[in-house]
Amino acid sequence: MIGALPTLGGVMLVGLLVALPISALTIGDARPTAEDLPFLLIAGLGNVVGLGSEYIAVRTGKVGVVGALAAAEGAIAAILSVLAGESLATVEAVGVAVVGLGVILAALGPDPDAVDRRGTIRAIAFGGLAGLAFGASLYATGRIGADLAVGWAILPPRIVGVALITIPLAVSGRFRIGRAALPFVVIAGAGEVGGFLAVAWGARESIAITSALAAQFATIAALGAWLVLGERLGHVQWVGIASVAVGVVLLALGAA
Repeated sequence: MIGALPTLGGVMLVGLLVALPISALTIGDARPTAEDLPFLLIAGLGNVVGLGSEYIAVRTGKVGVVGALAAAEGAIAAILSVLAGESLATVEAVGVAVVGLGVILAALGPDPDAVDRRGTIRAIAFGGLAGLAFGASLYATGRIGADLAVGWAILPPRIVGVALITIPLAVSGRFRIGRAALPFVVIAGAGEVGGFLAVAWGARESIAITSALAAQFATIAALGAWLVLGERLGHVQWVGIASVAVGVVLLALGAA
């Protein structure tokens, strides 16, 4: 309806308005240390870059495919946590691998509809970039949530987003959100904050498992696009999306 950047600017603004009172109630006397600052920056920039890339991708690609690519965030964050020293059980490691395989199948599987090849390549490229950026942001958010009050986990992306996207758009007169698009922007902004809170809380037990479980959003988005938008996906693409869901189940079982 309104384009990728105005959507991102609106989501960041709504998210900041939702996050501010939550942060004020939860931060207390806790303050970030010098070791926390890089993770705060990565969490903020990663989320902004990831959302912007995802919004660009869904303008030319299908929600199910783009969502599966972005869902690589869970596997990427889990890998980063393992590289940082967190250990995974065998079942959990298999779950991460299955999620990664599902992402590949969803992205590269034959599409049943005639599609614009250039637009599809663009969607895959930006969807993949979203997964990488989200993965880094998820891992950083998990580190923040494990060390600091959850309020610190939800503030950085919104502050960075409003400063880099919303304010420049408003100053240039390009921040326009129509009445029809407003409810979706509000839902997206509030949902982002809720998701970050959940990741921050879950990361207190395991960054890897929480991050991988968060990837289930792709399956839900694909089903929603199928039911509401009438999107059709090929058999291989559906197998890929199902693989993401199976990988999530394996991660949950391993963490039980």
